[in-house]
Amino acid sequence: MNKLFLAGLALALAGFFIAAVAPLLQYGEGAQIATAGCVFLFFIPICFGAGQPQLVSYAVLATAIILAVLFLVSLLLPIKKQVKS
Repeated sequence: MNKLFLAGLALALAGFFIAAVAPLLQYGEGAQIATAGCVFLFFIPICFGAGQPQLVSYAVLATAIILAVLFLVSLLLPIKKQVKS
């Protein structure tokens, strides 16, 4: 399997695990939870968030920063061209 595919699958599974465990952490005193995500439709990003209003803006901002970093990393990665035989 492709290494990049395995890395993406691992990150997706880690995200699902964190989303499943997050409600359990809410039972502590003063725990506040917010979630955010972005979906790209062609070149238009649609970002959303849910949870405590004061935390959602931070969660959406963190998601946007992570997406920008991933975009920059994808630009810097060398692309190997496959030779057709």
